[in-house]
Amino acid sequence: MSTIVLVGGSFLGAWAWERLTPLLTAYGHQVHPLTLTGFGDRAHLGSPDTTLTTHARDITATIEYAGLSEVVLVAHSYGGAPATIAATTIPERIARMVYLAALLPEPGKSLFDSTPAPVVEAIMETIQDGRIPVMSDEIIDANFGEHGLTPEDRAWLRARGVGQPIGTYQDPAPADLSAVQRLPRTYIACAADPNDPPRLPGLDVITLDAGHWPMITEPELLARALDKVARS
Repeated sequence: MSTIVLVGGSFLGAWAWERLTPLLTAYGHQVHPLTLTGFGDRAHLGSPDTTLTTHARDITATIEYAGLSEVVLVAHSYGGAPATIAATTIPERIARMVYLAALLPEPGKSLFDSTPAPVVEAIMETIQDGRIPVMSDEIIDANFGEHGLTPEDRAWLRARGVGQPIGTYQDPAPADLSAVQRLPRTYIACAADPNDPPRLPGLDVITLDAGHWPMITEPELLARALDKVARS
């Protein structure tokens, strides 16, 4: 049995893992899905002061206050950035990093620093009350390939999703992320995603036959993959 902590991507809270969590529990794992500040039932806590650092502290606080150790830290999409920073802070509590179609932060840079300028400009034009709005169907279809989201899935995401605080993309990562590079790390790429997975020393890469949100569209397939990785 492993202790698995789940961190969702942009707009998502612990609710996004509802289809996956019971499957991992059935495998015998102890599962902790997180809701970061400003999302889900913590939406009211988000503000212009909510940053990448805030979300990294959310993760470390959850792990420390629950007394968790030997954690398999699973981070989806945007969640890869704060999870990396959190693991750098408490590497002694992390058994393995698992990146699920995730963003990997660059030392000393914000996520916007690593994004093409036209994309940043397009995002900034959509900002409402300091947040990036939940993506429209048009944006999802244009940027995430054969994502596999049904109309019902999209309605579910939109009913619960909350806009991303803009500060989370503007806040730079720490200049030193070397501690996380010494941890066992696995990257789960989603075959339908248009972007190639990173190829970095010490980063094992496996590919899942799924779209960008496999916890929603292919929970059983993802559960099997995570069970195998957690036991490795």
